[in-house]
Amino acid sequence: MDYTITEKEIFKYLDNAKNVLLIEPPYRKQYIPLGLAKIASYIKGRGGKVTYKRKPDGDSYDLICITTLFTTDSAIVKRAIMECKKSLFLQNTPILVGGIFASLMPEWIYKETGVESFFGYSKKLDEQQPDYTIDWDVKPPWDDSALVFTTRGCPNKCGYCMVWRMEPEFYVESSWKKSITENNRKIMVISDNNFLASPIEHIQDVVETCVKYKKNVLFNNAVDVKLLTEEKADLMAKLTYTKDGRPGLRFAFDRMEDDGPYQKACEMMIKKLGKKNLSSVGLSYVLFNFDDTPQEAYYRALECWKYKSVPYLMQYRPLNKLTKKEPFIGKYWTKNLTHAFKVWGQLYGCGTGDGTFISWINSEKSTIKLNDEDWAAWHFKR
Repeated sequence: MDYTITEKEIFKYLDNAKNVLLIEPPYRKQYIPLGLAKIASYIKGRGGKVTYKRKPDGDSYDLICITTLFTTDSAIVKRAIMECKKSLFLQNTPILVGGIFASLMPEWIYKETGVESFFGYSKKLDEQQPDYTIDWDVKPPWDDSALVFTTRGCPNKCGYCMVWRMEPEFYVESSWKKSITENNRKIMVISDNNFLASPIEHIQDVVETCVKYKKNVLFNNAVDVKLLTEEKADLMAKLTYTKDGRPGLRFAFDRMEDDGPYQKACEMMIKKLGKKNLSSVGLSYVLFNFDDTPQEAYYRALECWKYKSVPYLMQYRPLNKLTKKEPFIGKYWTKNLTHAFKVWGQLYGCGTGDGTFISWINSEKSTIKLNDEDWAAWHFKR
């Protein structure tokens, strides 16, 4: 059985809707719900009315659109859907569900709620500009930012990533320029999943547009260090990157296969930007607990510190995990060690003692104690 609804079917509902309830379940989030923001523009453009809520409000509507984010928020999403279905005012109202969780696990959503999900994203909706007139419940410092995709998809097919599953085709998004020029937001959160995989002409166009309209830039999903060439680095150096706790030049160092290209990318951008290091603008994503050993993850984190591109340690969890309880533990890790490594990276890193994990874990600052099994995992080398 197919548990999804097609783009054509979705627009049958959207084209006939005049009063739409947009629900973003009350999970933790940073940015505007981009899909809902584009639906809002589409409905308003056809003379309709939209209402944004984090849960049903007791009024009547002729369509409900619910977005989803992470699979671990499954209980929150299910509760939001069921509240709509059980509401006296909404129980017979059509419900459209989309977003990341809905795309990854439509069967689960259908079996738990009886509602079909829209898979992936809509090219037709992507042509709409987000409605920034609505209060999307975004907290500072992200309330002054615009969410932008200039491309969709990614040519890589990393085992830990959901992008190629949801966006199998890589292409330049047709209305990207309007997403930058047709709003008064100061910060462009460029959310391309692999910006540097696009043609050099597109990279140049995006850079020149951001410079012309005096936009600060944040590469939310990081850039692929393997694809940074001298020509691309010259262009990237022209951008003004966000600072003040939200560094905009973000690299990905998720795999040991990127050892070498990562250091080359850092050194290249330091030179192009005329800086001593990347401390003011740089951040690096470091995935751990997937198929890496603790020493491999630690090495990557230390390499990030070497260039002052602060490592953001991200603990891997399977794409079908429905709860944050009982975290997934990789083959070479232990539960206690993953927790300790994450705390070290987020709160201390190389900014404490002699900068090493061992000096911190053995100090009074650490409330975490490792046992023999943890230490064996820590010192393991393959």
